[in-house]
Order: sequence, then structure tokens, then C-alpha cells
Amino acid sequence: MLKRCAFSGHRPLYFPWKENESDPACVRLKAALEEEIDKVVADGFSYFITGGAEGVDTWAAEIVLDRKKRNPEITLELAKPFANYNSCLKNDYGDRLRAIEASADHVTVVSDGADEAADYILRDCYMVDASERMIIVYDDDSKGPSGTKDALLYARSSGVEIRQIQWIHL
Repeated sequence: MLKRCAFSGHRPLYFPWKENESDPACVRLKAALEEEIDKVVADGFSYFITGGAEGVDTWAAEIVLDRKKRNPEITLELAKPFANYNSCLKNDYGDRLRAIEASADHVTVVSDGADEAADYILRDCYMVDASERMIIVYDDDSKGPSGTKDALLYARSSGVEIRQIQWIHL
């Protein structure tokens, strides 16, 4: 049986470095994410699900695709909340996300796009429900509403094993 791991985390606008991935704090976060993914692979997980958003989802997918080069048993699923998700992105992230979608082994469209706010929740629930473990980049000191926080709370209530990276304290 495949062991499945999904990801959740913030988009760049929620981090103090925004889109500056060369910022030392972002470099530390990406290294911690890479280390956690390597641990998950060592624990026998080979199926990964990402939500296809800018930021953590992108970094996680890129790391998984890199690991897939050395381990062809690794599978990446892209779970999109609706079919044209991110189609309007014209920046570097748009190019990266299109490359991820082209390289993914499976693309799952969770909803029809009639209610985008609800579609994000459905996507997150799909990923939690399909996984035995979640890697969630969320700091307990974060303020305000967050889809990542909601995914974390749902994963906790569902009994999914959680590996939480608290990025503020890295």
C-alpha cells in the first residue's frame, strides 16, 4: 500500500521575505522542508500531494520532483481546487507551477470552480483525507485567518500524522 504525504503552507505574501527566495530565512525554511521530505521518503512514503499554490506548495513539489530523479518510485499528485487555478499567473511562480503540473504524475481537479473560496477548503480536505502524513509549514505564533491553519486543524481532528515546520523559529 502506498504511503501518502501532503503539504500545506503559506504563499509568499505571508512571509516577511515575500518572493525573495534568497533571503536567509527563506533559505533556512526551504532547507527544513527538504530535510522533512527526505525523512518522509526514508519512512517509506512515496506518494506526495501538493495543492499547487505559490510558496510552500511550489517549493515542496520542486523538491519532490528532484527526489523523483533519483527514486522513480516517487509519485507527485497536483490537487487543484478548480481547473483554471493559477492560469492567470504571469510571474516566475506561474512558470514554475506550469512546469510542476506538466511533470506531475497525476492532476486532480477537486471542484468545478463555482465557489472559489469553498473550492480551496475542498482541496485542502481532499489532501488531508488522502494522506497518512502532512508536512505543514505553519508557525503557531502566526496571526489572522489562514487556509494553512485550517488545514492543520482539520488534519489534527482527522488523526493524520503532522510534521509541522514552525518557520518563525528556524
